[in-house]
Amino acid sequence: MTSYPDLKSHLSLYFKEAVQRNSFSEFFKKSKNPLSRLNATDVKNIVEITIREVLIDLINIRADSTHLERVLQFSIDAAMHDIAPGNVPVLILGDMFESSTIVECEKYFTFVESRVDTFKKDLFFKACKNHLLRSCNDLLKRLSRSQNTVFCGRILMFLAHIFPLSERSGLNIISEFNLENTTTYNTSDDTFPDLIHDKEDVTEEGEITTNQIPIVVDKNLYKKFWSLQDYFRSPNLCYNKLQWRNFSSCTSDILTVFGSFKSDDANTSKWKQLPSANGGCVYFAKYLTSPKLLELELSDSHFRRYFLVQFLILFQYLNSTVKFKLESYMLTEDQQNWIKDTTITIYQLLEETPPNGKTFAHDVVKILLREEYWNVWKNEGCPDFKSLTDKADIEKRLRKRPADNLRQFPNKKTNADTTKTWYSVTNNWDACRSAKRNFVPSLESFFGITNKNDSGTMIQKRDMSDSKYQWKALRLLCMKSPHIFTANTAPAKSVPEYLEAVIEKFAKEKPQTHQEVVVETAVADDEAMEDANDEFFPASEEDSKEEVKVKKDVLTKSMIEAVAGKLQNHWQALAVKFGFQEDEIEYYTTFPDAKSQTVQMLTVWMERDGSLPVFTKVLSSQGLLKSVQALIVL
Repeated sequence: MTSYPDLKSHLSLYFKEAVQRNSFSEFFKKSKNPLSRLNATDVKNIVEITIREVLIDLINIRADSTHLERVLQFSIDAAMHDIAPGNVPVLILGDMFESSTIVECEKYFTFVESRVDTFKKDLFFKACKNHLLRSCNDLLKRLSRSQNTVFCGRILMFLAHIFPLSERSGLNIISEFNLENTTTYNTSDDTFPDLIHDKEDVTEEGEITTNQIPIVVDKNLYKKFWSLQDYFRSPNLCYNKLQWRNFSSCTSDILTVFGSFKSDDANTSKWKQLPSANGGCVYFAKYLTSPKLLELELSDSHFRRYFLVQFLILFQYLNSTVKFKLESYMLTEDQQNWIKDTTITIYQLLEETPPNGKTFAHDVVKILLREEYWNVWKNEGCPDFKSLTDKADIEKRLRKRPADNLRQFPNKKTNADTTKTWYSVTNNWDACRSAKRNFVPSLESFFGITNKNDSGTMIQKRDMSDSKYQWKALRLLCMKSPHIFTANTAPAKSVPEYLEAVIEKFAKEKPQTHQEVVVETAVADDEAMEDANDEFFPASEEDSKEEVKVKKDVLTKSMIEAVAGKLQNHWQALAVKFGFQEDEIEYYTTFPDAKSQTVQMLTVWMERDGSLPVFTKVLSSQGLLKSVQALIVL
């Protein structure tokens, strides 16, 4: 059996050859046989060690970046083939960054940016996200914000792409401030007398003269200006009364200077524009605090914008509800009014600052509005964002027609009761107009007014406080009683009192033998109105005689049950003779057996227009009369 050191040396040799030839499949084939003797855990451990040792060897010999990228890609392939842990690619990146210079790290970071989709897969994201975040944060600590601004931005953009929007990693949950970000400035009085002599210097190359009165930068203006950075660094100082007084005084003086001295536009800037490799705008990420430079900085539009936007961010924090802010950190009404007026002044200065001042101010408003949403989200505990419904699904739902809903239900045939109802009368419109179809109750029955022998009129007391009963009672009175429309000069009553008065008046006017009105208290329920199909038409004496005569010439239910067993093998032929359509015959076939199918067919035919003489005539024509003649009564 091969020892562990020998196996590792063989794997290292195979892996180096695969990197040179750019063929991971070759390494996978050669290592498959020796690795088959180990369990899964040992295989992953030895492959991880092999890949990391080969990477260190390549870095030590100053190998080309192409070979290092192959090592990273092979580590991803090994994890996907389940011969290496899922976090190996991130460990490889960590080794690259820790053993390389910043310039080399910036080149190696392109390996990561080109594989964002790979690291988003479940195999790598769950195992790599913490290591990946730690490696990026360690790399950010090595970088300078002023000298490596672009590289810092690339790292932050990568983290924004790799992590979901609701990810809390790296989020300032408790709203801490970076108090270490101090701004040092000159407080010595010896520097300021030299500023007067510097005004008389000749114009330098690239500097354009202007007729505008220059800003007089004295000691007080300089100290007030840079002292405001302490409040931007720690906004909670503004909740102290003495600190607030100093802050508001310095702010008012600085904004007055900004308003009286307009910044130079792009064409008359005192600062010579520096060329850019890609033609983009060049700006300073960090400004110096020398007293000699303050006049030039105040003339720079970018510097002005940075300074004014800092005020807006500070004001938004002071007025916002922050979950971890102390309850004592509250602004007075005067302070809130001062912030409101100062905010208007700052936006006016931003609009006057070239280039595109109004557009820039409008964009700042939108950004700060989104910052409010972000603050609310953090106060609520950073819940997951719910994805919006796809617009196409919404439009499809809106376009859906009612007929589309009906198509999903089966087209069932009607049952026997429905068929009987259809053919029970000859004229459906007359049936609808019948007096039997009038289900509106009378006033007597609805209000429970009945005659009581020798004791007057009895009224069942209803629950007048029920809103449903009040609504029904008022509608019924509008239809059938003139009392509701009579002019009344008496004060308005409540609905229950009004209904009781109307009911009592109606009961007194009702014809009766005694004038006494007896009110009996009882809990009465609304009676259900029953709909009987056989009572559609008033039955006259002639109709009754004709009905009795017809009933003598019909098949009774017992007769149908008796003859069904004899005719069950021929019921479909008889159905055609009785005038049934194909769809009706198809419906009868849905019954369980031939006898029940025959019973159903004969029942419907007899209820429709059948008679015993016609039945015997049809059976005689089919030669079936003899088999059932003893069962029917002619």
